[in-house]
Amino acid sequence: MNGSLASRIRLLVLCICAGFGAAVLVAFYGLANRQVTETIRRDSRSTAGFLSWMIKDRAESLNALTRFFATDRRLASLASTDDPKTVEGPLGEYKTQVGVDGLALVGRTGKPLGAAGLSSSALDSGATEALKGHEWHGIVERDGTLMVASAEPLKIGEYLQGAVIAYRRLDRDDVFDQGSLEVAFVHNGHMAGGSSRLAGLTLREISATFETTFGGRTYAARYATLPDTTSDDHMGFVVLRPVDELLGPYRQMSVAFVSILGLIAACTLLAGSAFSAKIAKSLGALVEAAHKLQSGEWPEQLAVERHDEVGLLQTAFNEMSVSLQDSEARLMAMIDLDPLTELDNHRRFKERLDYEAARTSASGESFALLFIDIDGFAHFNECHGHAAGDRILKQVAQAVKANAPELAEVARYGSNTFAVVFPGGTVGEAKALYHAVRAGLNDVTISAGCAELSAAKGKTEGLVVAAELALTCAKQSGRNQVRDFEAVEGYDADDPSGVFRALQDGTYATIRALAAAVDAKDPYTQGHSERVARYAADLAGFVGADPQEVDLILRAGTLHDVGKIGVPDAILQKPGKLDEEEFRTMQAHPVLGELIVSKVPQLAELLPGIRHHHERYDGRGYPDRLAGDEIPRVALFLALADTFDAMTSDRPYRKGMAWEAALTEIERGAGSQFEPDLARAFVEMMDARRLDAERRDAA
Repeated sequence: MNGSLASRIRLLVLCICAGFGAAVLVAFYGLANRQVTETIRRDSRSTAGFLSWMIKDRAESLNALTRFFATDRRLASLASTDDPKTVEGPLGEYKTQVGVDGLALVGRTGKPLGAAGLSSSALDSGATEALKGHEWHGIVERDGTLMVASAEPLKIGEYLQGAVIAYRRLDRDDVFDQGSLEVAFVHNGHMAGGSSRLAGLTLREISATFETTFGGRTYAARYATLPDTTSDDHMGFVVLRPVDELLGPYRQMSVAFVSILGLIAACTLLAGSAFSAKIAKSLGALVEAAHKLQSGEWPEQLAVERHDEVGLLQTAFNEMSVSLQDSEARLMAMIDLDPLTELDNHRRFKERLDYEAARTSASGESFALLFIDIDGFAHFNECHGHAAGDRILKQVAQAVKANAPELAEVARYGSNTFAVVFPGGTVGEAKALYHAVRAGLNDVTISAGCAELSAAKGKTEGLVVAAELALTCAKQSGRNQVRDFEAVEGYDADDPSGVFRALQDGTYATIRALAAAVDAKDPYTQGHSERVARYAADLAGFVGADPQEVDLILRAGTLHDVGKIGVPDAILQKPGKLDEEEFRTMQAHPVLGELIVSKVPQLAELLPGIRHHHERYDGRGYPDRLAGDEIPRVALFLALADTFDAMTSDRPYRKGMAWEAALTEIERGAGSQFEPDLARAFVEMMDARRLDAERRDAA
């Protein structure tokens, strides 16, 4: 009877699970198909927006080029000859110099004279408009590829001599680097360019939304008219995305759902079979223990009295509970401890520092903070390997911990920096600890900086900055020494505002101190910030800027690289080329610098120069890809000075350029990387300096 009831319960559970599972799977696939359609529509809209921007950007760039050509008397003279033989070579040279994909020249009679980068010099609508004396740009089909084209009439004086047309393709792979999303251009129903991965694709049927097969995969596709064209132009684009990729998450959800459903069915069947009081009692105890575990309590060990499946389940639960407790203990240890040195980590150090600040603030007691940094640690790693570096880190950590007073709290603050908090202590005790640690080291030297809480008026942020500035001063003064913040030039320890007032005042002394802290991170760029500031300010004065603007540029230049405080030393001091991830980290420093300086309201006018000093005049810089007049004026000055100093400074992997070579590169970048007028003025200014120096040497 009981067996029959158990069988019926099992069958009922299986039927319910099967029916529910089938209904959910049907719903999954219905949602999946709907999502495929919606995704491809969204891709089409976003691609249209991107193409609209890209076409406009290329059209503006080509317009600028063709307007430049229109002023070139040599090109106008070539067009006036009406002789194709004379233009073939020069036209190819023009194309190479300006970096376009195609260049065509038309005589004043409408005769095509030649083309570079194109299979033919056939006449198109752009040339027709230009021969009428009008500037023209648009999208055309040439050599089976869609191109952005710009045409401009060529004149000598008021006399029309012909027209020049510049072309850029729309099928470059870097334009469509969007993961698995593919883009193909279509003209009159045929593919006319696109991603290189689509080579060989044939679009047999094109409609608003359709499917096509290519390379053994099925793609969901959608056609749309190209921006700035009409359906009569028969120019459009197709976005394609693999169907299996779009359906992948839903298939995984289906598998997971079926697995979970099977597990639920098995558990339900097991529970339905529990008819005896002994089994029910065992399962009840297990359920109760599981509820305790779920609520965050640790249950007592279950008494295992059975040797069947229920007993095994109880044993497994006991083992799992013990394992979870051990894992929690290990995780808690990892949260608070540095695994290499077994000291408190940075997070735990900040907690204890804040605690001591709160405690001593209530009691009126003071305490000291000491930072100890291993000198030349990056260079040591390069010479001896990271295993030796880890051994030195452990050695220094053990020395600090062994010599620290009983109540002192020791932590690993950075990659090769240790922090010691002295509750109720003084900088004298901090210095004594430094000397004790230094005496026990043979393979490396250490530098240190210390400060007392009174120097920051009870604020831990000020105490940390004070100790860091003292450490920076020790590094800059020759290393292998300890400096006290009270002895750092430019800060008055008796002033109750301490570091915070210095930062909030935004004085030039503070700016120089912050810039020095940045330069100290990389021994190969010492003085870089000051040189960039001076070059940029001198250039501003050279071009007639008013004194207020010169001062603004000087201060912004001094702080332009402050964001490198957040860039790891391993990247700043890497002797070779940065990889892609390291380069992205380095590119974040202008934004980080803006964030740091934005905390000081008095320095707000410096923010545009700090954020945008790596923008390029042609819009290919970072972080915001600004172009031309969009770039703040102060950043245009800093970009020139920063690039020149970088080229002429020695690095561990190369010798700095000579001035003449660097100035040649500046001239070459005028109009692309740099604002052209400022670039020419900079070269003129530096040439004048060089001549003055040669005259003085000759005298």
